[in-house]
Amino acid sequence: MLRTLRLLPLALASAILVPILRRRLHPVRLHPTAETTLPIEAEDIRIGMRRLVLSDLHLGAGDRLDDFTADAELAALLHHYAADPEPTELILAGDTFEFLQVCLPDVPDREWSSRAAARRLETILQAHAAPVAALRAFLGRRDNQVTVLIGNHDFELHYASAKQVLRQALGLAPDDPRLRFGVRYEGDGIFLVHGNQFDRWNRFVHFDGICEPFEVVFGTRLIREAINLLEDEPVDIATLIDNIKPLSAIFWYALSLPTLRNHATRRLVTRGLVLLINVLIRNTTYVVDHGDNGRVSPGLSWKPAYHQVTLAATLLVRAAGVRRQSGVSPEAAFQRAAEQQLRQSVRAFRDASIRGMARVACDPRRRSVSLFICGHTHLAQIVPLNERQTYINTGAWTDVIVDVATSRRQQQRFPYLEITYPAKGAPPEWRLLVWQEAGRLPHLWRDEHASLLEKVEDPV
Repeated sequence: MLRTLRLLPLALASAILVPILRRRLHPVRLHPTAETTLPIEAEDIRIGMRRLVLSDLHLGAGDRLDDFTADAELAALLHHYAADPEPTELILAGDTFEFLQVCLPDVPDREWSSRAAARRLETILQAHAAPVAALRAFLGRRDNQVTVLIGNHDFELHYASAKQVLRQALGLAPDDPRLRFGVRYEGDGIFLVHGNQFDRWNRFVHFDGICEPFEVVFGTRLIREAINLLEDEPVDIATLIDNIKPLSAIFWYALSLPTLRNHATRRLVTRGLVLLINVLIRNTTYVVDHGDNGRVSPGLSWKPAYHQVTLAATLLVRAAGVRRQSGVSPEAAFQRAAEQQLRQSVRAFRDASIRGMARVACDPRRRSVSLFICGHTHLAQIVPLNERQTYINTGAWTDVIVDVATSRRQQQRFPYLEITYPAKGAPPEWRLLVWQEAGRLPHLWRDEHASLLEKVEDPV
């Protein structure tokens, strides 16, 4: 019996690692299709036009999984700028729509198709009628434009059917240039992407379009197969799960909570770990087949699995070290180690985007670009990269949980970037603003964490 118990950890490790290794050695080849979205380049951009950048709205289906509750505020912002005669481009910088948390009776959760994408987007637009009507009013001014960049949560916008659903909802003809889609926006002093490609959990091997079979990255699978299920658990923290960023910090949050002694919390954590292990085991490694020449792009999807196993091992080692140094109980040592791991996860998630953009800024071709903008992290930031170039994260319009134990939320809920030009061809001027409500002017975003403004060192 004792021998069996000793062998149990080895058996469990083998059960997890062997399938992961098998999928790594036998990757799935992706074949790009015609369902694609082109980048928006300098020749596509109107020089000197005022621009507004919003990211990570995560408009959902209006049900329990929908985290967007700011319909009135978003509609008010759009009506405010629609009433202004100055031509304006609204750039929705990814994750505008929360496709991954739309669950429909006539569309299987794991169906990735043109039909499924259209149905999911129709449901989202019906659930958020006020912002859709405000977008129509914004485009009622012929000189205004809306640009939608694709993120990891609305990756299905690559389908032409989904693009057409949005055009119809806004009352536009199929060829109306006032609504366009892109995977990258570069020109007039700006470099803009959603930012998921800097995140190992949500990085696509082929981000520019749909492949056959459909590429399901680790983060997508985690949302569909774990997060959506955990939000049903009868414990307060369950309703906060989708507002914790990064996703990799969720389980460290749970494990570091003093309420772990509570039966419902233990159930949530246990179920979460089981679901996470299941996602790890079933995670797929992808490569892209580039055609007749047989070239293959390296797969990336195995890295989150490896990373998470490494973090778990690190947590156990840290807990043992804490216990040896302080002599506390195993439970207290584990909790303290989880708190340390949590802080490290949040810092690494934040810094990955900054360093990714800093590498982009180092490209000699982008010496004249002054603004490097993304979203994805849900954490608004302004970071000088050097004397001429600045990184800006436009944050999110959903609740962001700063401290799970106290349910403390980020106070500046509705950030957006306003970009103007003193003259055509001049470098952009910008303000990171926070919308308040109709009848009140937006105020400047305030950095609540001054340390985030430190210059990025060694970006390469």
